[in-house]
Amino acid sequence: MQVMTKKAISKLLMDTNHVLAVADFDLIEELDKIAEGLASVSKSEQRLLNTPFVLCGIRFYPLTVAKSLWYAEMCAEWEVEGMQQDGLLFWLLTLPNNELELDTYSDQKKADRACRKLSRRLHCTQDEMTAVYHKCLGLKDVLADNKDHADTDYGGMIAVLLREYGGTPEKWLYETPVEVISSLFKAYADKVTAENDVGRQAASHKGKAIAPTPTKRLKSLKMFRIKANEIKELWSKNGE
Repeated sequence: MQVMTKKAISKLLMDTNHVLAVADFDLIEELDKIAEGLASVSKSEQRLLNTPFVLCGIRFYPLTVAKSLWYAEMCAEWEVEGMQQDGLLFWLLTLPNNELELDTYSDQKKADRACRKLSRRLHCTQDEMTAVYHKCLGLKDVLADNKDHADTDYGGMIAVLLREYGGTPEKWLYETPVEVISSLFKAYADKVTAENDVGRQAASHKGKAIAPTPTKRLKSLKMFRIKANEIKELWSKNGE
């Protein structure tokens, strides 16, 4: 069973208080087949999240949902406060975006040593550090406008998801699997590319712009949500 399916079923069971029965297995299998088309993430799909920014020869990676959750949990567990929080987050951005890296530094002493090592290697100005930090979090260089600041409080990634697909910051941060977010970002990147291509063609040929067609993965994601909602409605009725 795909991880995406397991998470969806777990949430559905929690929301509906449903007790699994043999009759449910066919429904779960249908949902899992749809998830198969969304589970694998290619290198090109990860590029938006894995493209690093270089400072002093050190690579800094865009902040992901997984890292955000890890950071919040470790700050609470290790009782990290004040400037130490800033240092921990800045170091966290140097880790490649994969699960193995986060698991490696689940020990506080190991993370502390890594933070100190990073501070010794950084020979740059505060402005240079701030610029890289803002790039990784998707923040604008100038945050004087309060409205713009509010839109990017959760980082550029969450801001894009809110603008393109709606929902709430909490939904994207705490309820949506990372692989789903990766699929949405791939669809968003495809959309931007298609719009740019259409714009260039219209400018050169003075033709009528044609809206880009939805990607196969976005269609699969829509099918997954529809099927999950069908299961939720059925299980909710069974619990009445």
